[in-house]
Amino acid sequence: MLIESPGSNRDRSPGPSAADLLRPAFKQFFWLTYDHIGLLILANLLWILLSLPIVTAPAATAGLFYLASRITRRENPSLRDLLTGFRLFFRPALVIGLVDTAIAIILWINIDFYSHLGGRASIPGMLFAGLIIWATVFWILIHAHLFPLLIDGERRPRSLFRKSAILTLHNPAFTIGITVQNISVTVICALTGVGLLAIAGGLTAILLTTGHRSLLSRYNPDSPQTPPEQRRWRDLWRPWESGRTGSSRRP
Repeated sequence: MLIESPGSNRDRSPGPSAADLLRPAFKQFFWLTYDHIGLLILANLLWILLSLPIVTAPAATAGLFYLASRITRRENPSLRDLLTGFRLFFRPALVIGLVDTAIAIILWINIDFYSHLGGRASIPGMLFAGLIIWATVFWILIHAHLFPLLIDGERRPRSLFRKSAILTLHNPAFTIGITVQNISVTVICALTGVGLLAIAGGLTAILLTTGHRSLLSRYNPDSPQTPPEQRRWRDLWRPWESGRTGSSRRP
């Protein structure tokens, strides 16, 4: 994926705002979930089973995102795609999991150490702890791009984290927005009880994948894009008016 530096757009007209990218992404996420709810529930349960050994959880997550990519591209997805993604991305996903675990431990140890300094070192310690907390927030935010980039073909861990960091720094409002949306969806699933086990993982994969594809239009506006979702909220109770898919309906 080509990521242009901010300076390369100096002579161009301003690109779409974060809201302009988030709105169609969330709309597509909603209707793709509506169209594939049964498949996503089965995929979520399979993802949980594959993640039980812990060490296979990153690869299972990569498989879930691979399935989400197939759904987003409308490529006749099936549950087998999750297993295919599990196999294809096992090694790079495992490295991602190991790096994530190591970074999480380092951040936690440092926050705990600096926040508990006493005496004259207490104020500098709290300042250092605060900086590390902000670094932790940034580390969490880059995960909005990590697995979509992996599925798009970037398998080198160093390049994956670098590009994810660049996308986050270049698109802070979008990254925060898609992360907040993801947290909100997860909280709603948790409040329903069964939703957290039944579909939360699948919803995360679809949401971040549609968000990633929407964001790519900022960098590659001339590349082929997924047709925008044309269905409206009234199509929930009058689906016969929308045709088979939202992309096939004429406004």
